[in-house]
Amino acid sequence: MGTGKGEIAKKLKNLGYKYISLSDFVREEADKRGLEHTRENLQDIGNDLRNSYGPGVLAIRAHEMIEKEEGAAYGTGKWIIDGIRNPFEAIELKKMPRGQLLAVTASLDTITKRLQTRRRKGEENITKEEVFEKLKKESGVGEDKTGQQMQKCLEISDFFIINEGSLTELDGKLKHFINLSIGEDRPSFDEIFMEIAYTWAKRATCMRRRVGAVLAKDKQQLTAGYNGAPRGVPHCAEAGGCIRERLNVPSGKNAELCRGTHAEQNTITQAAKFGINIEGATLYCNTFPCVICTKMILNSGIKKVVYDCDYDDPLSKEILGQQTVVEMVRYEGKKFRT
Repeated sequence: MGTGKGEIAKKLKNLGYKYISLSDFVREEADKRGLEHTRENLQDIGNDLRNSYGPGVLAIRAHEMIEKEEGAAYGTGKWIIDGIRNPFEAIELKKMPRGQLLAVTASLDTITKRLQTRRRKGEENITKEEVFEKLKKESGVGEDKTGQQMQKCLEISDFFIINEGSLTELDGKLKHFINLSIGEDRPSFDEIFMEIAYTWAKRATCMRRRVGAVLAKDKQQLTAGYNGAPRGVPHCAEAGGCIRERLNVPSGKNAELCRGTHAEQNTITQAAKFGINIEGATLYCNTFPCVICTKMILNSGIKKVVYDCDYDDPLSKEILGQQTVVEMVRYEGKKFRT
């Protein structure tokens, strides 16, 4: 909604991709039921279809349509499937040869402005608060597994675009995605260092979350780290399990109640141990920093943090919203997994 995926679909169609929208199957069902094509009606009908026939039903229909059209040449065509709302749909479509999930997002302010500008019925005077509530529903808040789960779709995407700029900028990002997919473009330095962070995360011994981090400056790696017990201390699995689980501490709260040292902390202390100057460096981390890591980052001379996955630590976000010394950037590009 308002992120620009329609523009991406249009650009890909101009490049010869055939287009299918999962929403078209929902609109057909709306016509059968005699219902108007409002966003709310389509959301409810889509949820009803997933609940009645399985969460991947719309993607299965699209997949069958493609197989039927391509016949013996199945897997050789270029297709774009729009309107993916549930991770089961994404998983079904990623079974296709060369299937990749491209995710596009934008800020709340940008989405609100775009919805107001395009002036669709019912959205001419939409407020930021109303957009926020719609995005909450789309993201999966209050929905079951058969409903809209956009946040989970983003988490399993293969490529991530943040569309805040001009159409020219969007063209460049889309071109990079296509060329990188077919081996005709080199990864960006952000992609290189984020892949390294994810690689280090595979060494993590935390029983809740695998996190990796890398410090880089002038396109060179300085240090790296992952989350786990301090040197010389048994890992949590060897010491009776996770203390946070035993105490029922929720994620994002009481970060001090943990045996482990976080990836960002290890990355910074490695620099101190070996006498590496990190003034002006960029920290790459696969997860948004907690409040303890945030305070270390602010005092260390790091000037930029590129993070991938969000982490719900309200105090960390409050402090970062007040400071003026570190630039916080959401990662975009090729996605990696631990």
